[in-house]
Parts: sequence; C-alpha cells; structure tokens
Amino acid sequence: MRKNQHISDADLLDLFRLGENDGTVLLYEKYYKGLVYFARQIVDHAGEAEDIVQECMVKLFNRRGDFEELSKIKSFLYVSVRNACLNYLKQQDRQRISQKELLYLTEKGDDTADHEMLKSRVLSEVFIEIAALPDQCRKVFQLLYFNRMSTAEVAASLGISSQTVLNQKARALKLLRYRLSEKGFLVMLFLFKICFSK
Repeated sequence: MRKNQHISDADLLDLFRLGENDGTVLLYEKYYKGLVYFARQIVDHAGEAEDIVQECMVKLFNRRGDFEELSKIKSFLYVSVRNACLNYLKQQDRQRISQKELLYLTEKGDDTADHEMLKSRVLSEVFIEIAALPDQCRKVFQLLYFNRMSTAEVAASLGISSQTVLNQKARALKLLRYRLSEKGFLVMLFLFKICFSK
C-alpha cells in the first residue's frame, strides 16, 4: 500500500482506524514534520519537540477508533502537542523554581548553622568566664542576668546594699569583657555586649 502514497483521506482514515501498519505510517509521515516544527516553536528544543510529538502520536494511535474524520485527527494532534509543550514548559519552570528554592534554603541553612555554632561558642566561653568570676561577682551576675532579678531583689537576697550590687555588676562585666577580649574573641565580645547589656 505504501507504494501508492497518494491515497484519499478517507482510505487513509480507514486504514488507520483498522490499525493497519501502512495507515499508521502514512499518517505519521503526513503530520510528523509539521508537528515537530510547531512544537519546536513553543519549547525551543529540537529533541524535546520530537519526543512530545512521538508521545502524542502514540496517544492518537491508542484512540484511533474515536475519529471519523481526518480533520479531527489533525486537530487532536495539534491540541495534544500544544498542551504537552505547555506542560513541559511548566515542569521546567517548577524545576528551576525548586532549584532556586533549594539553593536559597541551603544557603540560608548554612548561614543559620554558622550563626548557631558561633552563638554556642560565645555562650560556652561566657559561661566559662562567669564560673571563674570572684564569688560575689558571680552570684550578683547570675541573679541579675539569669534569674532576671532587680538590683533591690539581689541586694535583699544576698544581704548587701544596692550600691554593692551595682559595683559587683560593673566589676563582673568589666572582667568578662577583658577576659573575652584577651582571648581574641572580638566578635564574641560584641555579641556578649548585646546579650548582657542591661
């Protein structure tokens, strides 16, 4: 049959609907190049355009009994190819967005992890130095900053005057700043001032 490729549309349709190989091949040859050109205008990728057209031709073959006119087959193919191309572009956009989001979250995650590590190191060093403060300085500092007690409350708790509390607080802060600075923790000293300024 393929020797005579100038068969009528009606005969071509009949051959295709019957699942005849000649009819399928002739129909494929009739529309394939035009569909690939059409798809390529949308997706701008030759390989993807060809894959999309081939998938749509397979869909057509699986529904070959549904069509009674060749014009309906042509419409089905072009609509299917157009929709498949648009779906492909949407999928590409989603992948690009996902990649950007993943990159953003990864970078943000790295920043957060670095921040938490630095914060943990700062607090570790601060606690070491707090523990090494003179006894009264340490007690005043802990009650003020950890227990969130007022100057008057600390004074009453320790049985000392409010002025002594203020003096011990100033002494504790001075010692802590000095010792952190001596260790070379300039960033830590900055964060310490933010955390414990009162």
